[in-house]
Amino acid sequence: MLIPITGPPGGVAEWALIELQGRLKHVQGEDELISEIGTLLSPVAKPDCIQLTIGYHRIEGKRVSLKKPFAILQRVGSVGESAADVKYEVVGVIRSKFLFKTRPTALISKPRA
Repeated sequence: MLIPITGPPGGVAEWALIELQGRLKHVQGEDELISEIGTLLSPVAKPDCIQLTIGYHRIEGKRVSLKKPFAILQRVGSVGESAADVKYEVVGVIRSKFLFKTRPTALISKPRA
């Protein structure tokens, strides 16, 4: 079975994957939606280092290229009820990931907003 996959006319967006060791816990209120998890920075002094600041914690990691890229697909629609009529569009491609393996360090002062 062939499933047609197309891309947008202007090309596809470049995405990145964030890999964390452990668990990311968020306490959510009734009307509160998650719009931002933290701040991701690449310092000028250390171009290979990536810093992720979440609340009062900072964790350092590095950017790693993936051996095989991932394609992000979106189902465009189906013409009929059979599986052969399904079409997908490539929304983005993931070629690298941010790898965080160390434990976070606590920040003394309040982080910048």
